[in-house]
Amino acid sequence: MTRRFTSLLALLLLGACAQANVAPLATPAPGQPAAERLPAPAQIVVERFALDPSQVTLDGAPLLRARRAMDGNDGAARRTAAEEAIAGFQGALVTALRERGFAAVPATEAGPATPRLLVRGRFSALEEGNRARRAVVGFGLGASRVAGTAELAFLDPATAAPRVVDGFALDADSGRMPGGVLGAGRGAGLVVAGTAIRGAMGKARGPQEIGALARGTADRIVAYATAQGWR
Repeated sequence: MTRRFTSLLALLLLGACAQANVAPLATPAPGQPAAERLPAPAQIVVERFALDPSQVTLDGAPLLRARRAMDGNDGAARRTAAEEAIAGFQGALVTALRERGFAAVPATEAGPATPRLLVRGRFSALEEGNRARRAVVGFGLGASRVAGTAELAFLDPATAAPRVVDGFALDADSGRMPGGVLGAGRGAGLVVAGTAIRGAMGKARGPQEIGALARGTADRIVAYATAQGWR
C-alpha cells in the first residue's frame, strides 16, 4: 500500500512540474507551398536575446523587498536579473544544440563560415515570483515565469542580409508542484524553508524556466532542420 501511494505521489509530482511551451508563431495555410529547401548551415549562431530591465519583475519575498528598499538598488537588481537571464539562455541553448549534434556557437565565437542559421529574439517578461513561497508551499504560489519570442534567420553568400525562415513563441512558468512542507513532510519542510530564506537573502538569480525554454527551442530547431533535410 505504501509503495503504491509513493508511486502515485511521484506521478502527481511529475505531472505538476513546469512545462515550457515553444510554439510556432504562424501555421501554414492549407495548400500553401512547402517552404524553400535551404542548404545545411555550416554553423548555428545563437545571438544574445533582448530583455528590457523594465520588463523584469523581481522576487517578491518580503526580505528581498525590504533589502532592496534599504539599498535603493531596484534598477540595478533588474539589470542584473535581465543580464543573467540573457546569458543563461544563450549558454543553455548553445549547449542543448550541441547535445543534439549541431555545430552551435554563441555570436561572439562565430567564424566567417556560411551558410549559417541565426537564432535571435527577445524576452517580453521575466517574473521572478516568490522563491520562498514556491519552496515552502508550492502549488503555483509565488510562481516564476519567462516569456518571449525567437526567430530563425538564414544567411548565405547569395543574400546581403539574413532572412527570417521560422519563429516561435516562448512561455514557461514554475508550475504547480507542491513545496517542501506539503510535498515532503514537516521535517523536510523546515529544511526547505531555511534554504528558501537563505536564498531570498542571497544574490542567486535566473529562474529554472530559462533552461526549459532553451531545451524546447533546441527541439524546435531540430524539427526545422529535419524538415529541411539537414538531418
